[in-house]
Amino acid sequence: MKINKKKFILQLLSFIDYINYKHNNDKDIIKVKNNILIHFFKSHFLVRLFVKITFFYLNLISVLIYHNKIQNLQYQKIESLVSFFQKIKLLQIDKVIELFHALIIIHFDAKEMKKIKNFKTNEKKREFYENIVVGSGPSGSITASTLLDNNKDVLLVEKGNSIDHFNLKHPGNELLTKWKNGGLASSIGSSQIQYASAECFGGGSEINSGLYHEPNEEFLDSWREKFKTIELDLKKLSPSINETKKETNVSYLENSKSNIIDYIKVGASKNNWKLEEIPRWVFKDKTNYKKKSMTESYLKKYYSSGGNILLNSSVEKIRKLESIWEVTIIEKNKIKIYKCKNLFLCCGSIYSNSILKKNNLLKKKNIINFHPMSKVIVKFPKKINSEGDEINPYQLTEFLPNFIIGSAASGLQFLKISSFVNNELYDEIKKDWEYMAIFYVTFSLGEGRVYNFPLMKDPIIDYKINQADLKIVKDGIKKLCQLLIDSGCEYVYPLIAKSKKLNKNNYLNFIEEINSLKKINFSSVHIMGGAPMGETEDCITDSFGKVFGHENLFINDSSLICTKLLKNPQGTVMAIALRNIKKFIENDTNE
Repeated sequence: MKINKKKFILQLLSFIDYINYKHNNDKDIIKVKNNILIHFFKSHFLVRLFVKITFFYLNLISVLIYHNKIQNLQYQKIESLVSFFQKIKLLQIDKVIELFHALIIIHFDAKEMKKIKNFKTNEKKREFYENIVVGSGPSGSITASTLLDNNKDVLLVEKGNSIDHFNLKHPGNELLTKWKNGGLASSIGSSQIQYASAECFGGGSEINSGLYHEPNEEFLDSWREKFKTIELDLKKLSPSINETKKETNVSYLENSKSNIIDYIKVGASKNNWKLEEIPRWVFKDKTNYKKKSMTESYLKKYYSSGGNILLNSSVEKIRKLESIWEVTIIEKNKIKIYKCKNLFLCCGSIYSNSILKKNNLLKKKNIINFHPMSKVIVKFPKKINSEGDEINPYQLTEFLPNFIIGSAASGLQFLKISSFVNNELYDEIKKDWEYMAIFYVTFSLGEGRVYNFPLMKDPIIDYKINQADLKIVKDGIKKLCQLLIDSGCEYVYPLIAKSKKLNKNNYLNFIEEINSLKKINFSSVHIMGGAPMGETEDCITDSFGKVFGHENLFINDSSLICTKLLKNPQGTVMAIALRNIKKFIENDTNE
């Protein structure tokens, strides 16, 4: 199926106008059309392919019926086409409509522009570095910064650019410039999960909320027992935990009160459930929240100390030449080759695994894990939401290790996108969004595989959640609804197929009737696994991240976490990364 790109763009523009006419009626759409198109073409390959197939058939039927291509049709005729395609469930035209509606909304209702930081990188265009670190998220930042602190020669490579912090919570321009695939990616398989990760200087620390969970003793004991990992216990890891907490100033916010927190405390208290305030990375002024992400901590120190940095640079190939690693990088659309003695992959589970598989360096079965989330919209009697609000730092941890409950990004754009299939709720959100919020229940369920296919730049994720886990999922959604209803909300609206407003009289029956995981819209921002760290036959790396069978090749990111971890993994990733790189430096110094 071959589609001319220019003609396809004209079809997209026509469809965007139609969606705007039908649902949004914004007169200034012309001002953001370019961003919408750029955002779409940045989306994952599978998303683009799905849309292209749909448009191929739309255009084919348009020519057969109206003797004209879709970009030349009036809105009423496009509406007739869409109505016809909605009857053909296999083509899922509704998903395409939802996609472009979402793109319109995030670029209209959350407008905030930031430019690429024009700071001068310290990279001196050398061909050889003793150490190359790929990825500048928390693990890569710690790896590169610690190497430099110990007078090691190091080059830090980042696929994205350096962008200032946004004041709004996830505006369209942030998704476009800081998120991998613009935040538009989905797994295949029996459990289709929308997943997202960062692609910018500082990685996930620049787009998340900075909530901090440190690894606990039970989790570390389970990891050590499962993979026979040496020197991995809370006592030995504590110095690394404490050091990373100090560097990012992990603190509880002072005076962090709001109506929404007061409501949730009531619901938790009525049920005698454990509700915890989660600390964050913050600057010293804790009453005015400002996140101390990697660009404000480890990377700031790394750059000010003269660290070498390559931005907008994608690693395409790695190979070993005797004792040297050769790294092929596309740097600002030009192919360049760098060499190093030691190579550290710190670009997250999906992409570290993808690089290894693409270069035939990983032969074992690589299982990755998401934290699937199911969300609900909730309406309260009082205003609890305003533009730019941070996520409230309280989480219900009563039901660990089965699930955690908390609040999600709840800007007007996300409320509109989440309610799109319900016209009544959508119109209500336009008027009363300040009374509404989005909450989630997060699970640690299922497993996935990373696949690379020829001519595809994006890896494909095949993910499956066992139908036997439906009981846990339903229990999580039930407890989430119970918490909110007992908090005094007006209603809860789960993001589930054929959903409706729920209250104390009908929520139990509604949840009981859920009979398939496919009815639940899952998403995830926590991605782990693929490279077990330890000494068993299943392990990809040794107990400190060195890849078995490949000298001087290391993985030092979330790929190493292959034991069930329901809490936010970032604190664990940072502590393990610091532990591992310190061990590397110790061994390197003793050689």
